[in-house]
Amino acid sequence: MRSILTTTNLLALSALLVAVPAASADEWDVGSDLDTDNVPASVNVLRHGSEQVHDLTGVATPAGDQDWYRLPAHPFSSYEFVLNGMTSDLNFSSTNVQRFLPGGTAPVQAADFLEAGGVLSMSWLGPVGTLFVEHFVRVQGPGCGAACDANDRYRARFFDTTYTIPRFNNSGTQTTTLLLQNATDRGCSITMYFLRQDGTLISASAPTAMSPYQLLVVPTAATLPNTSGTVRIGHTCGYGGLTGKAVAIEPSTGFTFDTALQHRP
Repeated sequence: MRSILTTTNLLALSALLVAVPAASADEWDVGSDLDTDNVPASVNVLRHGSEQVHDLTGVATPAGDQDWYRLPAHPFSSYEFVLNGMTSDLNFSSTNVQRFLPGGTAPVQAADFLEAGGVLSMSWLGPVGTLFVEHFVRVQGPGCGAACDANDRYRARFFDTTYTIPRFNNSGTQTTTLLLQNATDRGCSITMYFLRQDGTLISASAPTAMSPYQLLVVPTAATLPNTSGTVRIGHTCGYGGLTGKAVAIEPSTGFTFDTALQHRP
């Protein structure tokens, strides 16, 4: 049976289509608890591997639309916040993406441009000696200002960039050497945390600068004799920015045992 659209039916259908709100890229700007307050706060918590699309529509506040992100930071760890996929009207500068400490009124870090200006990134280390802290990232101030709409979007991603080595051993006659390479085309720094098997800290290295593609050779027996445990490596090289391994040498046999550096998948 063929249906016939009458004038009344067409008017009703048109009214229904008009009543449907336009889709928005940013669900976090809808509701009574918005992520647009001018304070380091947010209910939007990111974890490793989180990926979200947000917009920066013009809103009637002095600061305009702000997107705040709440980020966990655990001991002996490192993290990266990445912003890309920007539409052209946003025209971000590095100061449009900033990191804050809880309750802080001034940013502690601004993002850097990567990949010929198409990607903004921030990397930082977690705490040492405390169980847990939170950081906040604010995105605001696009070039389009009050003229921004739901088409002015970007993609936000968050990574736990920590590397781990499950075993180093400088006990008996065996010794362990770390081979660490900066796999990126930019300078960065690393901090090595040597832990006992129960997870408590033995020692932490001072931050060590690495040039692009540099190989760092770390003979651990010189500073940690008669000691064994695990290694965690925090860094500012970005997710996947390091490669390397631990090499345990047994002089009595000449055997070597390699343990690959690993990051969270």
